[in-house]
Amino acid sequence: MYYHPLIKPGNASQSAAPTTVKPANFDTGKDVDPEIVTLSRSPVFDNTIYSVFADHVIDKKGHQVERYLSVVPKCLSADAIAGVAVLPVKDGKVGLIRVFRHPLGRWSWESIKGHVESGEDVRAAAARELLEESGYSVASNEFIDFGTVAPEAGVIKGRARLFTAAVTGAAGKAVDGELGHGKMAFYSRSEIDTLIAAGEIEDGITLVILFKHLFRQNSLE
Repeated sequence: MYYHPLIKPGNASQSAAPTTVKPANFDTGKDVDPEIVTLSRSPVFDNTIYSVFADHVIDKKGHQVERYLSVVPKCLSADAIAGVAVLPVKDGKVGLIRVFRHPLGRWSWESIKGHVESGEDVRAAAARELLEESGYSVASNEFIDFGTVAPEAGVIKGRARLFTAAVTGAAGKAVDGELGHGKMAFYSRSEIDTLIAAGEIEDGITLVILFKHLFRQNSLE
């Protein structure tokens, strides 16, 4: 759980009049009757990428949570896309980056990931992130779109768009790297299976994009 587990009964007194937050229906763009209403919202933290809030929320049955953790990306494109993930494919192998994750205090192998910038097309964001993190340049129209994934729908208001891109030869650009980033390596399917079994790949977005890529490969065989 990402909030204090205190649940108030439906007849509990309310400290503020309900302020309905109507969530957009991402398929039609129309407002829908909300299952959960926000009574109040208090800012907790803010940086260049995210705003973090403590929400007082109530559902249709009267269950309430006074400090529900809500993380809202500052840049959201259509369908609440906040970021992209890219899996480069070379000679039948997939490229992953070795990343040290500060919250967990350990290394993992992950797909290329990054945030969509304000006003940026998601395919352009995918091409930019691929170039920045791997050094490979691929035209945005050559990416294969594998749809979306919600990294943590219980907390984060945002989805990631998943792509694969075929790359060849050596990277054409030197990579400076980012905080915690190590080397990039290409792995065969059997090697990916071994890394997953060993717990070396546990990032949710990476596992989803690997699954979708391998499923597509199986359907083409």
